[in-house]
Amino acid sequence: MYKVTLSMPIYNVAPYVERALLSALNQTFESIEFLLVDDRGTYISMYIVRRIIKDHPRGKDVRIIEHPHNIGLGATRNTAIDNAQGEYLFFMDSDDEITPDCIQVLYDKMMEEKVDFVVGSIIEVSVSGEQIRRIFNDITSVGRMCLAEYVYMEKHTFPVMTWNKLYDLSFIKNNDIYCYPKHLNEDMIFNLKVVHCANSFSIVSIPTIFYYRRVTSITGVKVITDRTANQYIDILVEYKKIYLSCKSLDIGLFMKLSMLRFSVVYIVLILNSNRISKENKRTYYNIIVAVIEDLSCSDLLFCIARFKSLASYLYYKLPFRLKYMLRGCFDFF
Repeated sequence: MYKVTLSMPIYNVAPYVERALLSALNQTFESIEFLLVDDRGTYISMYIVRRIIKDHPRGKDVRIIEHPHNIGLGATRNTAIDNAQGEYLFFMDSDDEITPDCIQVLYDKMMEEKVDFVVGSIIEVSVSGEQIRRIFNDITSVGRMCLAEYVYMEKHTFPVMTWNKLYDLSFIKNNDIYCYPKHLNEDMIFNLKVVHCANSFSIVSIPTIFYYRRVTSITGVKVITDRTANQYIDILVEYKKIYLSCKSLDIGLFMKLSMLRFSVVYIVLILNSNRISKENKRTYYNIIVAVIEDLSCSDLLFCIARFKSLASYLYYKLPFRLKYMLRGCFDFF
């Protein structure tokens, strides 16, 4: 049995997949299953993949699963969860590059702390090639809602992407943590569930991945359509599930503020979209209000006092008509 399964989706990534796959196959850590999920893009991407694994010494450790047709990035993550043979699972995008010791660094920390997941630091590479080091502080936290406390109470930056994290596969499966298939925000949905379920995590200050920023990144969203509007609502529903189950009053307050902030932003994006009809805009607005209407606004006053500038900025950027509607829903404006 492998210690780690490294999963990579393959879909129309011909210009980048060779660099990504070689960085995975050339890991210093030995016990890795390489699980490649073919999401049925153009032929050339898989042609490059098969050429590389045919000649590579670790080609015998590569397993390819073919989807019957293209079903999206979130579905490839789910396929990996259901088919991984390793004790631990690492998601990697096929247009990025991991450091040679990436899995070794994360696995060593996992063995040291025995947590639900371990996060590495990041080196972002811009379109121009400039490298920006996103180094996080070393930390291990244990306890119910420890990740929510770290993010919402202590206000630490936390990478919401599914990649660059080594997960205990039993943690993922026991808590039924999956992505929404065909969801453009599969990272956020997945990690909201992780926030809800995690009882421990570690972060390491060592960079373990080169994240290449591109206009056409496989996780990018370009325009606001009916599809993206519905997916914004999915995110708010997941937020609501977490805060309703949160027993900590302080964490709950900050999560309510986060929900409110996202709600306002999503409403602004939807109302300003030229790809959504007026009738549908009204429908999405009413749905979002219905999701958040039972939030106790008086409970949020403490949070608003601490984040008054942000709330005011978001509010005053709204059209007058939307301000009027929001005043009826949130009496603190």
